[in-house]
Amino acid sequence: MSKDPRLYILAFLLSFVAAGQLFLGFFQRWDSFFASVFTAVVLEFVLVGLLKKKWAFPLSALITGIGISLLLSSYAVWPYVLTAVLAVTIKQFVRLRGAHIFNPNNVAMVIMLIALPAYAVSTPKQWTNGIEVMSLIMILGLFAAYKAKRLDSVLAFIGGFSFFAAIRVGFFGEPALYAFGPMMGASFQLFSFFMITDPKTTPPTRKARILFAFLIAFTDAWLRVNQITNSQFYASFLVTLLLGVPYRLLAKKAGETGIPV
Repeated sequence: MSKDPRLYILAFLLSFVAAGQLFLGFFQRWDSFFASVFTAVVLEFVLVGLLKKKWAFPLSALITGIGISLLLSSYAVWPYVLTAVLAVTIKQFVRLRGAHIFNPNNVAMVIMLIALPAYAVSTPKQWTNGIEVMSLIMILGLFAAYKAKRLDSVLAFIGGFSFFAAIRVGFFGEPALYAFGPMMGASFQLFSFFMITDPKTTPPTRKARILFAFLIAFTDAWLRVNQITNSQFYASFLVTLLLGVPYRLLAKKAGETGIPV
């Protein structure tokens, strides 16, 4: 259990919650935090228990619930509950080759942002102070990604985002602060170190992971050029749907015929 990479992701998220409350001025409501965590944990515990006859503490659901509480912003509590229900339900029932297809947090956020924009927005929080705290969280994020064996995805996405931000500045006249500014935001950090590192929804090979992360950065840049908000969530969803699913299907066929993938 001590080697479970999810524990490092959990530590990263908890440090995010603590830093946001104590140092960075997030002023997050605790009722929304507990609502999303409680809903995700209880629902996955029940579903996995009923479907697979496994009654164990759902660590993944705890991570999902904390992630939702950080990614989602709403003045009401019920959107946090609904987002948690969507994340866990889609994770358990939308599957391919025995694993969920979409990152639970990402697909739930996409549905909420499209269907209920009056009640749900993505986290607009920025680092408000404390470069030391920010640096510590980034170090924890890098370490968690390394332990999850997804550091390549993180670096590819950050590198790709920086590359396309420079292109937007040079060729589209976008102000540099506007193009690179999101990298200092809480939402970007969570996406980079938490959402894009999900072992179950990212490719198994390093080359494929790097390509996928770079394509997410490209899609995100294209959406930003077209002034579409919440671009990183949509980019991850589109790349997973249009390329990730066919990749898995091709990998399955290759595996069945003995062709290495």
